[in-house]
Amino acid sequence: MLSIQRRSLTSVATRQPGTPQVYKSSGPGGRSSNSGHTATVFGCTGFLGRYVVNNLGKTGTQVVTPYRGTDDQRRHLKLMGDLGQIVQLRFDVRNDEQLISCMKHSDTVINLIGRNYPSLNFNLHQTHVDVPRKLARLAKELGVPKFVHISALGANVDSTSEYFKTKALGEIAVREEFPEATIIRPSSVYGAEDRFWNRIGYYIKFGFVGLPVYNNGQTIVRPAYVGDVAAAIAKCASENVAVGKTVELAGPRSYQYKQLVELFLDVTKRDPLVWYPSKFTALRLADALNTFLPFVHISRDEIERSYIDEVASKDPSVVSFKEFGIQPLTVEDTVLQFVRIYRPSEFQRAPYEKDLKRYLETHQ
Repeated sequence: MLSIQRRSLTSVATRQPGTPQVYKSSGPGGRSSNSGHTATVFGCTGFLGRYVVNNLGKTGTQVVTPYRGTDDQRRHLKLMGDLGQIVQLRFDVRNDEQLISCMKHSDTVINLIGRNYPSLNFNLHQTHVDVPRKLARLAKELGVPKFVHISALGANVDSTSEYFKTKALGEIAVREEFPEATIIRPSSVYGAEDRFWNRIGYYIKFGFVGLPVYNNGQTIVRPAYVGDVAAAIAKCASENVAVGKTVELAGPRSYQYKQLVELFLDVTKRDPLVWYPSKFTALRLADALNTFLPFVHISRDEIERSYIDEVASKDPSVVSFKEFGIQPLTVEDTVLQFVRIYRPSEFQRAPYEKDLKRYLETHQ
């Protein structure tokens, strides 16, 4: 029997009043089902954002993916959900009407907007404080049940890093506008498109000054795999374990940065010049690189952050991977997957188990 259905001007499912769900879930579960939720992901075209969209899409969640760049920056997101499940809307963060259009049908809003350095259009305070405040305020006015804001492990209003300082001020701003918001603080995140392993690889393949390691490689880092971080963020849409709480997503192990550099060089069979510049020299090097490169390779504030340890909070109320039922992968589990491209051609298929074993024995 045929039935005629009326479609609205937008393909986003309408949220029913008084319920956190958009419509009833249907199907056996998975990408071709409906989970009953609709989520808006700001910052979806970034490194972490694409993994969050994929994790939401594969559970049958309809995802609104606001974008402001070119088609090349958003088209890959369309494949992360079934037909009609990924809704792409162009937006300007200064335009409240467009922001409302992106959020008004969602039961979860996730803010991943962030920047490592100021751009021509936005400084760090605008990006990390003003924009999150506006999104949280509009979400609250629209009656969106959940707001998830991505901050950073190390956020501190007294930090010497402007990035960490504005991230902390952004947390305060979000909580003022949306007290039940979930604040997520990931540590350094690595993956195929990261600025973690790829930065080392960039210096090795294209750098003419060797491989600079800041703070003598003594900085403590707790890198987390992007897939694990994205899975935890996506679970915030369907689970209530982190509502109104702070979440810290740090990797399962702590390392001195120089240990990770050694692991990278062992696995990639590279032997570059490794040097340890002072902070003064490093800042001047960054200024020089950014003068003639068409993009900011490393900002002064990123160098400042390279001197700050990643330390998880001891507050028992802070949520971690454990509460989401996620066992995070270690660096050793995934290293070859992401650094293989930096091996010389003759070592592309060379085994790395002996290198990894030697590294583990040395750094236990």
